[in-house]
Amino acid sequence: MNFKLSTIAKLTLPLLSAVTLVGCNSSSSDNAIDESGKFTPINKDQAAIYFKLDPAQAKAAGSYDGYTLHIWNDDTCGSYANADSEWDTGVPFSGVDETYGAYWVIDLKEDATQCVNFIPRDANRDKPLGEFNGKLDLEQVHKEGNYVFTQEGISAVFPEYIPPLPEKTARVFLNMEDDTAASNVKLHVWNDDTCAAYAGSDTSWDAGLPITGNSETYGDYWDIALKDDASNCVNFIPHDGDEKSLLENTQLDLEQAAKIGNVAFTFEGSSTVYYQPMAKLPSATLSGASAHWLTADILALESGAARVELLYASKAGIEYNNQTQTFSGVEKTVTSSKTTNGSWSEKFPHLEALESWQLDFESVKADPKALLKGQLIAVSYDSAGKVLLATQVQPSGALDMIYTGNAGTGDNLSYGAIISSTDVQFTLWAPTAQSVSVVKYSADKKSTAELPMTFDANSGAWTLTTDKLQTEDYYRYHVKVYHPLTKVMMDYEVTDPYSLSLSMNSEFSQVIDLNDADLKPAGWDELQRPMKQDNPSQFVIYESHVRDFSAQDVSTPADMRGKFDAFSEIDSVPVEHLKSLQEKGVTHLQLLPIFDIATINEDPNKVADIDELFSKLCKVNSDVKTSSFKNDCSSGLTIAEVLKREQGNDTTANPSVQELNRLVSATDSFNWGYDPLHYTVPEGSYSSNPDGTTRILEMREMVKSIKTDIGMNVVMDVVYNHTNSAGPESATSVLDKIVPWYYNRLNPVTGSVENSTCCSNTAPERAMMAKLIKDSLVVWSRDYKIDSFRFDLMGHHPLAQIQESLAAVQKVDPNTYFYGEGWNFGEVENDRLFVQATQPNLGGTGIGSFSDRLRDAVRGGGPFDGKEGLRENQGFGNGAFVQPNDTNKTSKETALHLADLTRLGLAGNLKDFMLIDSKGKIVSGEKVDYNGQPAGYAVDPSEVQNYVSKHDNQTLWDNNQYKIPYDVTSATRVRMQTVSLSTAMLGQGVPFLHMGSELLRSKSMQRDSYDSGDWFNKVDFTLEDNNWNKGLPRKDKDGDNYDIITKVIEGSGENAKPTSQDMEDMVSFYKELANLRQSYPLITLGTGKEVNARVDFHNTGAAQEPGLIVMSIDNGKDSGGDLDSTLDAMVIVINATPKVQTFDIKQTGFTVSEKHTPALTAGASVAETKLTVPAWTPVVFVQKRSGERGAGLPVSDK
Repeated sequence: MNFKLSTIAKLTLPLLSAVTLVGCNSSSSDNAIDESGKFTPINKDQAAIYFKLDPAQAKAAGSYDGYTLHIWNDDTCGSYANADSEWDTGVPFSGVDETYGAYWVIDLKEDATQCVNFIPRDANRDKPLGEFNGKLDLEQVHKEGNYVFTQEGISAVFPEYIPPLPEKTARVFLNMEDDTAASNVKLHVWNDDTCAAYAGSDTSWDAGLPITGNSETYGDYWDIALKDDASNCVNFIPHDGDEKSLLENTQLDLEQAAKIGNVAFTFEGSSTVYYQPMAKLPSATLSGASAHWLTADILALESGAARVELLYASKAGIEYNNQTQTFSGVEKTVTSSKTTNGSWSEKFPHLEALESWQLDFESVKADPKALLKGQLIAVSYDSAGKVLLATQVQPSGALDMIYTGNAGTGDNLSYGAIISSTDVQFTLWAPTAQSVSVVKYSADKKSTAELPMTFDANSGAWTLTTDKLQTEDYYRYHVKVYHPLTKVMMDYEVTDPYSLSLSMNSEFSQVIDLNDADLKPAGWDELQRPMKQDNPSQFVIYESHVRDFSAQDVSTPADMRGKFDAFSEIDSVPVEHLKSLQEKGVTHLQLLPIFDIATINEDPNKVADIDELFSKLCKVNSDVKTSSFKNDCSSGLTIAEVLKREQGNDTTANPSVQELNRLVSATDSFNWGYDPLHYTVPEGSYSSNPDGTTRILEMREMVKSIKTDIGMNVVMDVVYNHTNSAGPESATSVLDKIVPWYYNRLNPVTGSVENSTCCSNTAPERAMMAKLIKDSLVVWSRDYKIDSFRFDLMGHHPLAQIQESLAAVQKVDPNTYFYGEGWNFGEVENDRLFVQATQPNLGGTGIGSFSDRLRDAVRGGGPFDGKEGLRENQGFGNGAFVQPNDTNKTSKETALHLADLTRLGLAGNLKDFMLIDSKGKIVSGEKVDYNGQPAGYAVDPSEVQNYVSKHDNQTLWDNNQYKIPYDVTSATRVRMQTVSLSTAMLGQGVPFLHMGSELLRSKSMQRDSYDSGDWFNKVDFTLEDNNWNKGLPRKDKDGDNYDIITKVIEGSGENAKPTSQDMEDMVSFYKELANLRQSYPLITLGTGKEVNARVDFHNTGAAQEPGLIVMSIDNGKDSGGDLDSTLDAMVIVINATPKVQTFDIKQTGFTVSEKHTPALTAGASVAETKLTVPAWTPVVFVQKRSGERGAGLPVSDK
C-alpha cells in the first residue's frame, strides 16, 4: 500500500532497517472492549493514544489482535516515562473503543519537549500509518485531556478524532478565540482560473456557506463540495460581515489536505492554512535545524510563511523569547523574498516540498562567506508578524555552491601535510572556522610551537608553508569554530583528516613522505600483482581479518600474532594454508578494515587479550573487580583458562562464558574495525609499534608478502559511509569538529546526525566528502598497491560518487575493481536523496555488489531470522523440503522457488537471463521474485558477489546446524556445506568466501561477532577444532535464541561437532571446487552476453525433481568464440538431496571431470545420456572435444 506523506513526514522518515530497539515498558494492557465513544479514564500524568483501522477492517472480530505500539524517547521528543519499547514486541494495547479503535494508556514524565514518539504496528509489525512517525505533542491534545487519535493510512496525529468525510468533500476548520462569536461567520468560496475545485457556484459575499458543524477542539468547520476532477485548490475566506477571520484571502491546497483526510485547519488572526491537525497555534521555540541554505543565496524551509529572515551572530549567543517573540544577540538580519526558483530541487529531491526564499545580502552589506562562520538562525513569520518557526540552518549546500565546483577551488586543492625539499605545506579545508593554526609537537608529545594559518576565501582552505616542521614531526590543528550542536564557539585541537601517519591511539598526526625509501620494503617499487584483473568473474575472493588470521596460531611467532607481520611468516600454518588455496585457484585476499580504527586501544599496556593473565584484565578493566569473576584476579590463570572453565558452567540461566567475554571485549585487541577514525592511515594495533611510521612499513610488507609469497591480489575493505562519532566533544570525532554539520548527513528537521549505518553517517553526496573519499582511495591504490576495494554499505553512497572515485583510482591502476554492499535502507532508501549505489542501480556499471538472493536461497530464511524461525527456514543447501527437519515448515513450492533463485545466482543474477521458473513460466531474471523485489539486477556476472557466508551473521556451519535434521551425520553435513559453497564457486558471478568456511568454522552460533573477541572468533588452521559450542553467544545479540541454540546443540550432539577428518575433507572439497573453477573458462564467462548465449538450466518447471540443479554451458560451434579448445560443453549438476539422482541430458559424450577426486564424487557416472550424481554432491561433467568443434549443448529456445 502506498501512503501519501505530509512534508514533515517526508522529512522525518525513520526508515528503520535491520535495527532493534531494546528496552522495556510498564504500560498496562487489559485488552478490554470499552463502551463506544467514551474516552478511557486517564490521570494528569498519563496520555491515551488511539488508533483506528479502516472501517471495513475494523468490523471484523479481533481486528486489533496483535497490534502494538512502539514508543521511544529521543533528543527532540522525550516525555515517555518508561523505557523505550522493543521494536520486535512493542506495547500491547490497553483496550479497544468501538468508535475510536484500539488505545494505549501511557505514563508521562516532566520533560521540556512535552512530546512522545510512537508508531502503531500490526501483528506482522507492518506500520499502518505508512512511513510516518507519530508524535504525541502535549500542547496539541483534546480539550478533555491528553488524548490523541490516529487512523490507518493517514500520516497525522489528531487531537480530536475526525470521522471519514463523504466523497468529494473537503473540510476547513476555523479556531476562534471567542467561540460565541463564530455563529455569524460565513465562508466565502469561489473559483478562478488557477483555483477551481469548488463544485458549487461562487458564493456571494453576503451569502457565504453557513457553518456545517463544530468541533470541541478545532472549532467551527465548513464542508466544501468538490468537483469530480478536483485536483488543485479552493479559494476561501471566513468572514463576519466585512470582518475577515483570517488576515487575507487564502486557498485550500487539496493535495496537501488529502494526505490527512481532506481536512485543513485555520486560526483566527492568521492567514496560514495548516495541513496538520492542531488544537491551537503552537508557540514557536528556537529548535531543530529545518532551514537549509542550499545555494549561494537560497534558503529553503517549511511552506506557509509570509516572511523569512536569516539572523546572524559572529560569536553566537542568539536567544529567542517565545513569550515576547523577540530575539536578542543578533548582529545582522538578512531579509528575503519568496521565489519560485526550484533549480536546487534536482540536487536535493528530499527537500522538494520546502519553499525557496532568496536572501538579500546586499541591503545589509553582508558577506555570505562571513555569515557562514557564525551562528545562523532562520525565522519564518505569518502575515501578522507572528513567529511560526525559529530554527538553526543547515549550511552544507551553500558551502558546496560557494567553495567548490565552478564557484570555488576547494575541491581542486591537495590537503594534509605535503613535504617539499625544504618546507612542509599544510592545507586544511575549514571554511566556517574563524581561525586555524598548526600546533607542533615533539616526539614526547609536548607542544613546542603554534603557527597561524592563512584563510583563502576562494577555496575555503587554510594554508601554511613552513620550515618549522619536518619529516616525522607530530602536529595538530588548533581550530576556533562555531558548532551548532553546542550553539557556542568551540576552541579545540584536532588531528588532520588527511593524516598519513599517527601517534599511538591517533592522538597526533605526523608529517611523513610516503615515498621515503625507509618506509618501503625491498623491491616495493617494482611490485606487481600476481593476477591480472581484466575479468573479475575469474576472481575467487577470500575474506580475512588481520587478527583472526594469526592471533591464536602457535606456529606464528608470539610478537607477530594478530599483526600485519603474520602474513610475512611464510612457514606458518595460516600462511601455508593460504598458499595451498592459491595453488588451487583462490585469487584475492580481502582484509577487513586495516585503516585507523577508533575502537581498538593501541597501547599494549591498556589491553588484556585472552592469552594473558587474568590479573591483567582486572588491572585494565576495573569492572571485573566487582563482577562474579573477581576471585580470578589472583588465580594465576590466563583469561582463556577461565573461559574454558566457565564452559562447564554455561547455561541459558547463567550464560557465564559470554558474561566474562563481554568484560574481556571491553579492553581486548579485537574488533572487526568498522569504526573509522582516520581513513588513510594503517591501523596501529596491527603493527609492532603503533607510534609513528612502523605501521606504514609493516602494512606494505604484508601487501608484498601476500602478492609474492602467497600469490594473491589484495582487496581492502573500506568504510567511508560513517565516522565512529561526530560532534564537538567526542574524542573520536574529527571531521565534524573541523567543518561542523558538513561531513556528516543530518536529519533534515532536527539537525541530528543520521545513524542508519550504525554510527554517524557521512554525507558522500557533498563535494568535499566525495573528494576526501576519492583522495583516500588514490593513496591506498598508489602508495599501498591495493588491487581492489570492497565498500561497506555502498548503498549509502551516491552512484555518481562511487563512479567518480573509481575513475580516479583507475588513473593510477586501470584494472582496479570496486564492489560492495548495495543494500537499500535508511534515510537514503529508494534514491530519496540521490541515485544510490544499490543493487538495481549498479547493473551495467561494472561495479559489483553482494547478492542476498543466492545467499538467502541457499542458507534459508534471512539474516534477521530469530528464535524458531532460524530452524524453520531451511534453504537449498540444507534440506529444504527434500530433507526436512523436525519442524518440516518448508513447502515444495517454497523449495522450488529457492531453487529458481539459486539457478539465477549461478547464471550471474542477470536481469535479462531467461529461465523456466518453478511454475513453468518463461521469465527473465528481473521477473523472478525476491521478497517483492526483482531477483535479477546485473547486466554482467562480474557485477555480482555470490556468497553463502561472510563475516556478518552466523557462519555457514552454524547456520546449517540450525537447519539440518538432528540425525544427519557430521560427514553428510560436510557434504551439505560443500553443496552450499558450490553454488558460489561453480557459478558465473564472483565467488566470495568467508575465511574458515572451508574449515567448517564455527563462532558458537554468534550472529554478530564484531566485538566478541578472540574466544568466539577463533580460526584453527591446524584442523583440530572448528570452535563449535564454546559457550552461548553474547546475550545482547542472541539471548532470544538461547532456547533454540540449546535445542540444536542437544539434538545434534556429536553430529554437529566435526572431527579433524571432517575438516580435512572440507578443505579438500573446497580446493577441488576452486581448481574446477580455475580450470574451465566456461565457468568464468565474464559478460552477460556470453552467459545468455551459453548457459541453460535443465530439470526446471513445475515437474522438476526438487533439490536438483542441472546447468549446462555451451561451447559448441554455434555458441560464439571458442573459449576452451578442449571442450564442446559442460554440465554442472548440484545434487542437494539425500539420495542419488540420475538425469538424462539427452546428449552423449559426457564424462566426469578429471579435476574431481573420488573422495567427493565417488559414485558419479555417465551411462550414455544419463548423468548420475551421489547424494549431497556437486559434479562437473565435460563433453571433451575429439577433432573438430562439435555441436555442444546449445541453449534451448524455451
